[in-house]
Parts: sequence; structure tokens; C-alpha cells
Amino acid sequence: MSHELTEPVHWQGRQWAVTGYGIEALDGMYHVPFSDIPDGRPQWLDDLCRRYGTDRDDLAAALRVAYSIQAETPNGPAKSAA
Repeated sequence: MSHELTEPVHWQGRQWAVTGYGIEALDGMYHVPFSDIPDGRPQWLDDLCRRYGTDRDDLAAALRVAYSIQAETPNGPAKSAA
């Protein structure tokens, strides 16, 4: 199964990427828009790691990158029209 990531791709790990949309699974099975990424550690992070069998370190790295993008962009990251 292939999945085109939302441009721009800010960071790409083994299973996850940070894109213009937010955090996306490379296989296209899960995505989290920037608007759903709260300050602090979100509950869905642990839930997703258990249910999805994801690489916890890779998803945590994606979350850190997403936080840094949110911090750099006063009004939030630009949304793609995809």
C-alpha cells in the first residue's frame, strides 16, 4: 500500500513523517492534523503505540518535530490544499 504524504514533508522517519498536514504514518493508515496535537504528552500517543504496533521512538521523534514547527509558526503551520 502506497501513500503520498502531504507536502511539504518536514521530516520523515522509519514509520512516521511530519508534513504540512501534521503527523502521518508512512503507510497511510493513520494521521494526526496539527490542530489535534496538544501541548504536552497526548494520551493518544500511548494508545496509538499499543494499538498500532508503532515504533514508539519514531513516533515520539515525529511529535518533537511537530512541536518545533508549531513553536516556529505563530499562527500554526500552513495547511496544504491537498
